[in-house]
Amino acid sequence: MVHPRLFLLLTFCFCFFACHPGQKSKFKPLDLDSYGIPMIIMAPDSAEVIKKDYSIMRDITIRKGNNYYVQIFESTATNPAVEVKKNQLESVKQDKYFKELIQEDENGFIFQKQLDSAIIDYDFRYIKILNDREIIFQTGMIGTFSLEDVKLMYEGVKVNITNNE
Repeated sequence: MVHPRLFLLLTFCFCFFACHPGQKSKFKPLDLDSYGIPMIIMAPDSAEVIKKDYSIMRDITIRKGNNYYVQIFESTATNPAVEVKKNQLESVKQDKYFKELIQEDENGFIFQKQLDSAIIDYDFRYIKILNDREIIFQTGMIGTFSLEDVKLMYEGVKVNITNNE
């Protein structure tokens, strides 16, 4: 009999690669447990992971080349995921570069930014509450990303597997 966690991981990998067949050789499961977050996401093979611990928050960045840069902020949860997402969306919409909401689901969203008349950038937020921890995924703060890049990052963190399942 297959262990339930392994079954979930295999199912996740199948679904991810079925939706993004061209990424099969680029993305693989990345276990964040050794960085203090008990979950697995999909990320490029050999991506660089950097962890910074602050007294009230943990900041983990996962980067590979110019097209993949995910930043994860983890802190103590004070609100349910729906409320955190609502606050994140309100904050993003108040930014002077916000142009439009591209995609939205229960725990996250993808949006477009217009940095100037020639530069369009995309970003996302995805929120996960895990026990007493609030985890916010987004694109890294440096660089500009295409919609395709952001959709791949978003899907890679959106359907994650917690290590305690």
